[in-house]
Amino acid sequence: MSVDVAPGCRVVVDSLFFSHTFTQAARRLVGGTGHVLRLVERGSSTYALVEMDDDVQGFPGQRRWTISTADLTVISYPSRARTEPVFYAVGFEDFRIILKANRGIRHAVPGNRADRDVTEALCGLSVKPVSTAGIGRIAFDLTSALACPGCVQNITVRHPEIGAEAG
Repeated sequence: MSVDVAPGCRVVVDSLFFSHTFTQAARRLVGGTGHVLRLVERGSSTYALVEMDDDVQGFPGQRRWTISTADLTVISYPSRARTEPVFYAVGFEDFRIILKANRGIRHAVPGNRADRDVTEALCGLSVKPVSTAGIGRIAFDLTSALACPGCVQNITVRHPEIGAEAG
């Protein structure tokens, strides 16, 4: 069983590689958000009964789907007290040429990956996290005119409370 997925947590459907949902709705589920109602063990796999936030096109009224926990990403825990604030560092695209930091689009890098030379930003691009001497990693600002729209959208989906503060 996936340690991250638990009843009550909010999730996003990232893929359907491990799920047995072979209906025409399968690709319409990917990218959808919902919350886990309960977990079900099936042999060596664990599935989550997920209640989606919105109806799936072509299936009006059906909001509950059984999806493998390996196909889900947790975006929040409802009753879990957060001990540290959510931190996203700034990263710039991994070009072979040097860019001026004030002219490049700023991408969001999860704080736990900000110490890597090259990593994936929330929008999916390969980026280099930026740091300065003495200060360390630079925090990603949702309201910056140079903020990557894809990264901003993904932060807002994963952490609605941060998006509400910035808006």
